[in-house]
Parts: sequence; structure tokens; C-alpha cells
Amino acid sequence: MEKCIFEKVDECIYKEVLDNGLEVYLYPNKKTKNFYITISVKYGSSVLKYKVNNEVNEIIPGSAHFLEHKVMAISENKKFSKKIKEYGSIANAWTNSYGTNYNIFGSKNIYENIKLLLDIFYNTNINDKNVKEEKGIIGEEIDMYKDKINMYMTETLCKSVFKNAYPKNTTVGERSDIEKITADSLNKIYNDYYIPNNTFIIVCGDFDNKKCLDLIKKQIKKYNPIKKELPEKVIEKEPLKVNKNFVQIEKNVECERVKIGFKFNKDILGISDDNLIRYYLDIIFSCYISPTSKIFEKYKNEELFYDGGYGVTLVEDKIVIIVSAACINADRFIKEVLKDIKKLNINKEDFERKKKLYLKSYIMDFDNIEDIEYNICMSLMVDGYINYKEYSQIINLDYEEALRIIKLLKFDNYSIVKCIEKE
Repeated sequence: MEKCIFEKVDECIYKEVLDNGLEVYLYPNKKTKNFYITISVKYGSSVLKYKVNNEVNEIIPGSAHFLEHKVMAISENKKFSKKIKEYGSIANAWTNSYGTNYNIFGSKNIYENIKLLLDIFYNTNINDKNVKEEKGIIGEEIDMYKDKINMYMTETLCKSVFKNAYPKNTTVGERSDIEKITADSLNKIYNDYYIPNNTFIIVCGDFDNKKCLDLIKKQIKKYNPIKKELPEKVIEKEPLKVNKNFVQIEKNVECERVKIGFKFNKDILGISDDNLIRYYLDIIFSCYISPTSKIFEKYKNEELFYDGGYGVTLVEDKIVIIVSAACINADRFIKEVLKDIKKLNINKEDFERKKKLYLKSYIMDFDNIEDIEYNICMSLMVDGYINYKEYSQIINLDYEEALRIIKLLKFDNYSIVKCIEKE
């Protein structure tokens, strides 16, 4: 096993790559009685098309999430459901743009739970009957998300900002998409993407390293998943110009709401490391519109909004900055933001304070095994590696570099979604 150390916090992860390409990450920790076991696949809703053996396959939106439901189908398997209850554990799963994660959380029987999670993952049964039955459940989930105003507005904004890139579709898909999904289409994705060299296991908690790894190897050998050619993701070029400039929606809301998405080419910054881009932009816009910023205080005092925030998203070769607000008057807020954001600036004191918050968060994340697992998982899904030098990367963030980035951002390419009270 390779011992990997996170700098400054002196925390260790042990890594082993099995002969079939499956990666195992072990984080033994005696500070907690709980454990968190996950198995993840680097296949999420960002895959719209892919190629295997020169054959191009188009994905129906919502397929990654639908497949998650059919793999983690505990309610359909009485044996698995009974064991989960016997062990006193909690089994769950989630899907995002980058991948799908299957997990078990508990406080006892860690080795039995490891075997159980691998049994669930490798005993998938997808057929016409259970796919048809699942469509109603997922349809209700889609409707539920549409009733959540913030989520619905974000989905609407993504469709307005992007023309070809994956955020134009939601992770769960639309009802019309779900109806097109078949057992054959899901089994094909499972066979092409759910392969050992596209999968990784993370175990966090109090356990014996050797015993844990030996158990995983024994269980994997039992299923004998075979290393295959990795599918090639087919990406259609995303234009710089937003898809739509303005969308107004009507919902039963207590106040008007706004989301503005500013779209940029990533290469204008001249930074190759996506993590660095995220750090700098997050600090810059946290200084611009967060509860501790001057502009936030100004908007409150001038009764422009009740609350607001921002988001930074990197999608392929594009960057999108989203400014959101629950407004007293949406049109006034939009006007002020489009004026003020062109005067964007930060001072050194605020920049250094935000850096310290990043460093504090980096250290404190190691107090919770769920946070540790999530950070490792997202690093592997998004970047393909774990950054053990993150502390140095954060501490070396430079104020002058932040000012250089601000000068490169031109806020003339944007999309607006406004939500008003339904009449």
C-alpha cells in the first residue's frame, strides 16, 4: 500500500490499485467509532455522448441518476434490506455531474458492511419490470425538485446559459426523458462504465488496514470484474455566448427572486489548474457578495434585497459566475448588480482574511469522516487525483494575482432568470 500524507495536518491515506485497475483508499481513524464506506463510479450526468470501440452512444438525460436507483435498489432485495437493519447501518447513494457514489454509514460491523456494499454494487438486476416501476418514483422526484424554487431557478438559468454543455440538462432529467429510458439502455451504461478501472472504494473509520484491504481483494475476486477499455467522453463545443439573455418565470413565492449567470472562457485567465481558478474566484466573489462584504451591506441598507449570494462553476472550458438574490424589487436589483459588478474590486485585508478561512476549513474538514470521504471522492471524480499539497496551494494564493484576474473579467455576457409572484 502507498502511504499518502496530507501536509500540515499530518493525516494519512493508504492507496492500493488492484490488478484490474480498481482503486482502494483507506483512511484509518481512531478518533471516531463511526465508519463510512463508499464505492464510486466516474460516470455522472456530464456524459451526454461517449465512444467505445469507435461506436458513439447517446445518453438519455437522467440515465446516470436512474441507474443509481437500480443499483442501490435495497427495497427490492429483502436480503440486503434485512442485513442493513441487522447491522444498524444506513445505506444511501447520490449522483452528480461527475459521478455516482454508493455508501454505507454505521458504527459497528464494518467488515460485514464492506461485504454488503460490494454485494449490492455487483449484484445489480436491471430488467424491464423494475425499470418501468421506477419511472413513477423518479417522476415524483422530478416534480419535487421543480417545487423547490432555488433549484428550479438554477436549472432554468443553466438552460439559458448553456447551449451544448451538460448543465443544459438536469441530473434527474425530465419526465419526457425518463419515459425513454429502458433496461437495455441502463445495462449498456452499467457494462461500459461500471468497470473496475473506472471505480474506486473509500473506507473511513476505525479498522485494521491489512484486514480491510485483504477483505476487499477477496470480495472483488469473488465477482471478478474485468478491466476494460475506458469509454471516451464525446464533448460538443460550447459557444461563449449565452443561450438566452432573459427568462421570466412565475411561481408561488413570498418575494421576487433573481439569478444572473455571467459566462467566460476559462483560458482568458491563463491558469491551467482548475483548483487555483476556483480558489481565486471564490475569494473574489466572497469579498463581493457575502454577508461580510460592503456591497451586501449596501444592498441591505438600500432595501434592494433580503438576502443574496454567489456561485462559481467550471464547465469544460467555460466559467460561470452566478449571483442570486431574494429581492424586494427584482428589476432594481438587476440594474444595480450589472452596474456594480463592473466596478468589482477587493482589498488586501479582505483577501487575506478569506485565505485564512480557507485554511481553517481545510484543517477542520479532517474532524469529520463524512467530510473527508466527500472531499476525496470529489477530487477523484472531478480532477482524477487527490491534492495532498492543498495547504501550500492555498497559503500561496497571491493578492496581486487576484487583482490581475479581476481585470480580465468582462461582465457583458450574461443570462438573467427572474421569478415573480404567480397571478
